[in-house]
Amino acid sequence: MLGWSFFFYLLERKGLFIFIQIIFLHLLYFYCLGEDIKSVLHYIIKIFAFALFLLFGGRHKVGVTLHNQNLIKKTSFIKKKIIQVFLRHAAFVVLNDDNYLLKLCSHFHCSRNNFHILPAFLPPTQAEYIGLSEDILFFRKQHSFLLSANAYKLRYENGIDIYGFDLLIQLVKSLKEKGINVGLVFCLPMIGDMEYYQKCLSSIKEMNIDDNILVVQREIPNGFEIWKLSDLFIRPTYTDIEGISVKEALFCGTPAVASDVCKRPSEAVLFKNRSYEDLEEKVLGFYNGSNYSSEGGISIDNRVPEQLLEIYEKCK
Repeated sequence: MLGWSFFFYLLERKGLFIFIQIIFLHLLYFYCLGEDIKSVLHYIIKIFAFALFLLFGGRHKVGVTLHNQNLIKKTSFIKKKIIQVFLRHAAFVVLNDDNYLLKLCSHFHCSRNNFHILPAFLPPTQAEYIGLSEDILFFRKQHSFLLSANAYKLRYENGIDIYGFDLLIQLVKSLKEKGINVGLVFCLPMIGDMEYYQKCLSSIKEMNIDDNILVVQREIPNGFEIWKLSDLFIRPTYTDIEGISVKEALFCGTPAVASDVCKRPSEAVLFKNRSYEDLEEKVLGFYNGSNYSSEGGISIDNRVPEQLLEIYEKCK
C-alpha cells in the first residue's frame, strides 16, 4: 500500500483531478497494488463522481467501501440507475452491516457475489501517535469532564444537523447549568455549511459557553488521541453505517455514546436518534458513575488487513 503523495502523483499524471474530487473521509480514496492502479473508492462517493469515474476509469478495476446508508435513500431515477450500474460493475463492495447488504442488493437488484462484510476499523499503529497541540492539552486541563466528537464537515439538510453538533451545543449548555465543569473538543476539518456554522457559533456565544467548546478547525490525522484524552466520546450522527471514531475511542479505552442509527459495537452506549433527552440521560448516567466502562477496549479482528488484501488480490 503506497503513500498519499504517490497516489496524488499518479492521479495528477492521469489527469483524473479534472473529473474526480478527492476529500478525506467521505469521498474518494485511492490505493495502488502492484503495477496496476486499482482505484478504491473509499467512503461515500458523490453521485456524479460515480458517473464520471465509470466514464473515464474504464481501464481500472473499481471497488467501494460504504460508510453510511444514504445510497438507498436516493429517489431520483437517474441517480438510482447510476448507483445500480456502479454496484453491479464494481470489482468489490465492502461494508460492515449484513442488513444493509440485503437492502442494497434488493433495492438495486445486485448479486451478492462481489459484496464483502468486513469491519472498516483498523487500530492505529504506534507511529500514528504523534501527540496533540498545546491548545487541546490546555483545554483538557481547564475542564474536569471532557467530551469529544467530530464531523467531516457541517451538513444541515431538511432541518436536521446531520452530525448532531446542535445536540452537543445544547448538551454542553445543560451540563454547565448543572454545575459540571464540562468541555467539548469538536473536530471539524472542513466547515461545510458556512451559514449554519456561523449560526452555531452565535448560539454558543449567546449561551455563554464559548469557553466550554473548542472547535478544532483543521485536519487532525491522530484524532484517536483526542478521544483517548477525553472522558467520553459522543457520536450523535443522524445517519451512519459504522462510525469508525466510535471504535477508535473504545479501542483507546474511552467510553462512547452514539446514536442508534446503525450497528454499533456492543461496548457503546446507544441513545435514540435525534432525541436530546435520551442523549443527556445517557451522558449524565455516565457522569454520575453508571456502569459504562470500556477499560477493556474492544475486540479487534486482526485478520481484516489480510482479508482486504485477499479481496484486492482477487481483482488482479
